[in-house]
Amino acid sequence: MTERLYYQNAYATKFMGRVIFCKEANDGCFHIVLDKTLFYPEGGGQPGDNGVLGGVRILDTQEENGQIIHYGDKPLEVGIEVRGEVNWTWRFDLMQNHSGEHILSGIICNKYSCDNVGFHMGKDSVTIDFSVQIPSQDLLWLEEKANEAIWRNTPLSITYPSKNTLEQLEYRSKKELFGEVRIVQAGEYDCCACCGIHVRFAGEIGMIKMIGAQNYKGGTRIELLCGKRALTYLQRVNQAASEVGRKLSVPEDKIDEAVSKIQSERDMLIQEVKKWKWQSFLMKIEQLPENAKDVLILADELSGKDMAKLADLAAEKKNGRAMVLTPSQRGYAFVLVSRKKDAHVIETELKKQFNCKGGGKEEAVQGIIEGDENILIQFFEEKGFIYAK
Repeated sequence: MTERLYYQNAYATKFMGRVIFCKEANDGCFHIVLDKTLFYPEGGGQPGDNGVLGGVRILDTQEENGQIIHYGDKPLEVGIEVRGEVNWTWRFDLMQNHSGEHILSGIICNKYSCDNVGFHMGKDSVTIDFSVQIPSQDLLWLEEKANEAIWRNTPLSITYPSKNTLEQLEYRSKKELFGEVRIVQAGEYDCCACCGIHVRFAGEIGMIKMIGAQNYKGGTRIELLCGKRALTYLQRVNQAASEVGRKLSVPEDKIDEAVSKIQSERDMLIQEVKKWKWQSFLMKIEQLPENAKDVLILADELSGKDMAKLADLAAEKKNGRAMVLTPSQRGYAFVLVSRKKDAHVIETELKKQFNCKGGGKEEAVQGIIEGDENILIQFFEEKGFIYAK
């Protein structure tokens, strides 16, 4: 069994160890086992360490059947003693985020008498799943309470209680535990069984920031950032807010008011555009040839809804068929409305002569058609449609 030096001192990064196993695996890495190591293997929701071992780059660290496996990009000779160095930037980032997760989870579980049923620490953020739906109005209070532990520089202690002591201790655990149990306690905020590595004092976490909360499988999933991750996120958000404020010519704390005003003005303009668009449609319908029962209309920059409205107005006015075409990236978008209930028949003929994709009912079909404009006009004129220029 490899001696786990990281439990003796999570802040140590350099050590000497002897290679007792090395073999190339199917994953393309060399699986290296030492007699002792500072490299933490993935476990307890915390990713494994990476770094350098005897000049070999260690990409990941895992545990298999009680052995700690270092995933190296090159082999090491069995029996030699090598110098190892853990990537401290990565290690400390994980310690900050894991410790912050403990504090927030402890607060939430105590307040709502719920369970932490899921925990994942990715390279970008931490997600925690709880077995209860957390009211959205409580989120700011929970975040402030978690940061309170940082302001107090609350100690995080590691103990291995005796069986009798453990039976009297209230602690969080996702499963029933046997044998020696490692307890991580963060003052009044949390007491949890955990195999991960943590900071000694909450002040080292720096900051706890929730960036998302959503209903998930009947409970709540929270997305979390701690330490430098939180700082980087807030710097990015602040920079974006400053840029938006500059473009709107308002202070950052007035952005929401400015955006609300813009949204109100936008809604008024949308209604105004709809009114004028409707008037233009009616005028176009009035200008259709009187003797036409079936009409072909080419119009620029119409949405699917607008095409459907125009086609329906024309078909209703003429009590016949109306084909509306508007240019698109792949040719023409179309809507065909037929009071004769033969839209599918025409669509089938279009598919025979053109690259046409669409569908609908006998009363109306829509889709995309590729083809030359003049050839399309000729096709519909042969079907009795009058081209309304």
